[in-house]
Amino acid sequence: MLVLGFAPVALVLQHYNVLSNRTTIRWDVFGNTTIIGTRPTTVLTIAAAGAAIAVVAVLIAVWQRVALSALGLRRAYLALNLAQLVAIALTCCMIVSDALGLQIKIKPMIPPAMAVLLFAGGLLCWRVEAKVQGPLRWLGGALMAGGLGLLAFSAIAMNAPVGYYASAFALLAMTAIALPERTG
Repeated sequence: MLVLGFAPVALVLQHYNVLSNRTTIRWDVFGNTTIIGTRPTTVLTIAAAGAAIAVVAVLIAVWQRVALSALGLRRAYLALNLAQLVAIALTCCMIVSDALGLQIKIKPMIPPAMAVLLFAGGLLCWRVEAKVQGPLRWLGGALMAGGLGLLAFSAIAMNAPVGYYASAFALLAMTAIALPERTG
């Protein structure tokens, strides 16, 4: 997770001077135009947030390893943070590749990563043992359903093979997260 957290920082710093000179203009089906001016500081801030999240997630995972394992939450916790880092890394890669004029299909991979993030967060809420069990279960169920809904919608709406593969991989990740953990 640390490598994935710091990889976008290295990517952005490598192209930091070039990003401010790039502007992307897009037209959609309805004739609307979108002008995206890439600010290097904004992209670097997103990348630095991903690096900070990676460090905090690893520290908490090491510190709470026994407690997370005993509650059966370790896999969901790690999946939540990993999906978050993947979404941040893909977003940074998408912005940098668009700014450099590369024709890499990254955008269709972001919604499946966000779907895994929602599903893992919902599973954490579902499995946590607390005094307010009812509302947490409702929230967990809503988040898991939202993750599955986002995955289904993105699989239908995207028009790129890489998005279909990302959706299939996200479904496998959700299945792995939902399986009960062995304790002991």
